[in-house]
Amino acid sequence: MNTIFYNPAVRGLLSLWLLFICLALVWALMRLWQQRRFILLPAVGALFVGCDIYWQYLNASSFYVPRLDNPQTYLIDFAPIWLIALINALLSAAVILLNIHISKWQKNHISAVSIKESFDTLPSGACFYDESGKVYLVNNAMDAITQSLAGRHLFNGERLWNIIRKKSKLPQGENKAIIETDGKTYSFIRYENTIHSQTLYEIIAADITEEAQRNRRLEAKKAELERLNERLEEYNRNLADIVREREILQSKAKIHDDMNVLLLATVNNAEHIDEATMKLWKSNIIALQEDTEPYRKNPLETLENLADLLGITLQFSGTCPEDNQTVCLLIAAVSECMTNAVRHAGATTVFVQSDSSGAVITNDGQPPPAPVKKGGGLTNLCRHAAELNAQIFIESQPAFQLTIHYAEE
Repeated sequence: MNTIFYNPAVRGLLSLWLLFICLALVWALMRLWQQRRFILLPAVGALFVGCDIYWQYLNASSFYVPRLDNPQTYLIDFAPIWLIALINALLSAAVILLNIHISKWQKNHISAVSIKESFDTLPSGACFYDESGKVYLVNNAMDAITQSLAGRHLFNGERLWNIIRKKSKLPQGENKAIIETDGKTYSFIRYENTIHSQTLYEIIAADITEEAQRNRRLEAKKAELERLNERLEEYNRNLADIVREREILQSKAKIHDDMNVLLLATVNNAEHIDEATMKLWKSNIIALQEDTEPYRKNPLETLENLADLLGITLQFSGTCPEDNQTVCLLIAAVSECMTNAVRHAGATTVFVQSDSSGAVITNDGQPPPAPVKKGGGLTNLCRHAAELNAQIFIESQPAFQLTIHYAEE
């Protein structure tokens, strides 16, 4: 029998070390039970029982042998301190390797716990509940959204859906809603499923904050473009009247100047009116009678003013048509092409080739990524051309080109 002096501090540290080993074994047993690996449970359980008995041994009441000649008491130990420390170290290594093995197995295998963990890591919220509102499955994202909406955890699915309907003013029967809360925008969709003759509802919540902000920016740009379109349409509507008024004004000014010259010449030569003076009188009388065909100014000035307003260069080659209505059609087509070239193609120059039979309009911008669809201004332009029995053709590749064929006289 080996007798050593009792050291409480060393025995206490060894006992605490062994206690941590026992707790680690308990944790390993719980994880094995979750993984349904029942074949390893007896071995690990036996190891835990052995460690527990060993821990009880280190904390058991010690045997003391009284000495008659000395009242001091001695402890009878059956193992030296170094041997106990060695056993603890081996047990610690075994427990660490066991937990590493359990962690690797969990990463490489699918279990009920791994499915729940994956469900909780989804960025979108999801929950399942029955007709009474009882929640069967919910992930962390949906619980956080519920706290943001209702100020509490998700315990009743039907109550959550009623809150969603109330906040989004969703009509009865609709299963889609969009709600803004705490600076974020969420999209909610509810599905109805039937499993084993039981109706289960599924609510999916997706964070669409970025999409909503992008949509608001697009709506603002769309509103701005609509205002610009209204201004341009009003400008186009008034364009013909403005040109006609300028033509009439310039015709009147020209006739006024000619009449002043004629009157002065007549007064100075009242007794002897020569043949040149008579011809001048006749020409002014004809000009006064032909008030339906006033002096027409070149419409290029109007298009150049519009190009300066849009910050684009207009290169016009050829001649303008003689008919006033055809001139208005050409002006409307060039205006629409300049507007679209700046807005969609990023162009800096618009090229127009015009003659008495038609016109071709192109630009130096990017070609359209897809065939151009008639809509808005182009639709109105085609309708205007149809009223004049003219034809409009639009090409997208290799570059944008609008061709006008005037009606044959």
